[in-house]
Amino acid sequence: MLSLKQYFGFKASLVISTGLAFLLYGGLYLQSNGLVEGGQDSYNHFLISKYAFKYPHLLLDQWGKPIYTLLAHPFCTFGLGAAVWFNILCTIFAAILCALTSKKLGAHFAVAAFWICACSPIVLGKSISSLTEPLNMLALSAAFYSWTMDKKVIACILFSLMPWIRTEGFVIVFPFLVFLIIHKHFKLIPWLLSTTIIINFIGWWQTGEPFWFITNNPYFLVETEADRFAPEGGSLLYYLQNNKFLFGNIFFPIAAFGALWIGYRYWKGQRNLGFTFWVILGVFVAYYFAHSYIMWKGMLGTHGMLRVMAVIVPSVAIAFTLFWNLFNAFNLKKLISAILFIFISMGIFSSYKVNGYPTRFWKLDIPSVKQITILPEIKEANSYIKANGLDTAVIYHQIPVYNVLFDKNPFPKPLSSEWETENIWSIDLENNWAPKGSIMLWDNYHAAREGNIPKTKFNKLEDYKVLHKFGGDTLKDPTLILFKKFK
Repeated sequence: MLSLKQYFGFKASLVISTGLAFLLYGGLYLQSNGLVEGGQDSYNHFLISKYAFKYPHLLLDQWGKPIYTLLAHPFCTFGLGAAVWFNILCTIFAAILCALTSKKLGAHFAVAAFWICACSPIVLGKSISSLTEPLNMLALSAAFYSWTMDKKVIACILFSLMPWIRTEGFVIVFPFLVFLIIHKHFKLIPWLLSTTIIINFIGWWQTGEPFWFITNNPYFLVETEADRFAPEGGSLLYYLQNNKFLFGNIFFPIAAFGALWIGYRYWKGQRNLGFTFWVILGVFVAYYFAHSYIMWKGMLGTHGMLRVMAVIVPSVAIAFTLFWNLFNAFNLKKLISAILFIFISMGIFSSYKVNGYPTRFWKLDIPSVKQITILPEIKEANSYIKANGLDTAVIYHQIPVYNVLFDKNPFPKPLSSEWETENIWSIDLENNWAPKGSIMLWDNYHAAREGNIPKTKFNKLEDYKVLHKFGGDTLKDPTLILFKKFK
């Protein structure tokens, strides 16, 4: 039982931490130069969510992730900046719930979980985005907290949402399902399956496919196009080798020792640690090793993206704080507080450093997010299109940021009155049905990879001509090429 002094001390620390985190992330957003982290995936998630209610089929788009699409929509309608603030809010509220969960589990330095969750390298580096990881991190933190507060049905519903925030949510659900079976919570299992059953039923109703959640899974579909998307296998230790970009070389080892201590106590008979062991730690183990295996085998279109690990930072944060309970038997509270302050300060500084942020914080001219290397060429190409009256034609491209920056709606049906832009991969090179006058903005990466149209294919088409080349060596290897279909 907490004393009033302890309770209000924790509460005040959490309020102050929350305020500082908003200042931190607000500063990073102001330094973002109007762009976001996460590459073209961020811009695609934003566009799908923004137009979801205008084109309701997008609400079931498994690439866009239905729960993210639905919850982020009110923010996305106000623009990309509002979508970024949705993710910042998700990150900070996830951190608050991590601290509350740690306190409920008996951690004496629970506020530390807030800072681990909010400022681990991968979280600090990817929250200025419209990616789905921050929302999944919030759902996981909320599920942990709900269970510790004995809100078991709510916890099950929150777990059931996760596969529809990120597909790997099915991996997250598994340890929780094992826990429910081991502890004979059989009546809760339908709640855990509820969201998948409901969404799959809607998908079945719309498509006629009874196992729609499998047959329309984008990762399974990508696996069928191995020649185009499947990379070579990598190292099984890939994520461990890149730990300084993920959980940090200060935070992670301490969390690992905390996990070992929890495991030891559980197997020694402290069954009250069942949820912490099987779920909080089990989610981390299942998710981490599932991604490591996929990376090792080069499956499901993985390309070594580190940001996927942001989802399980709450497990790291809670394990980190529980480690310090090892010292409860000693009268070392002030000393441990000082050590924690030093470790967390060093960890946050390290997070800034590995993400390329200016560690001299007054250097506000350095962008906080990775800039798009071809952005000048994209802007130059758009200026050329406008100056030459080509913006009334359908523009084919494979660069989602183009649609975001220049307010292009990519979802109207072809040949409709609203049709203004289309993906390059939709061009039928065999039947060649694209309307006369269509403009193709070809880039030397996305068009070839996602669009499946390397430059050599276009060079064989006689009814497309080059209007202009941009960037790179514009004679031999341009960054962008503007084509027009003239017959």
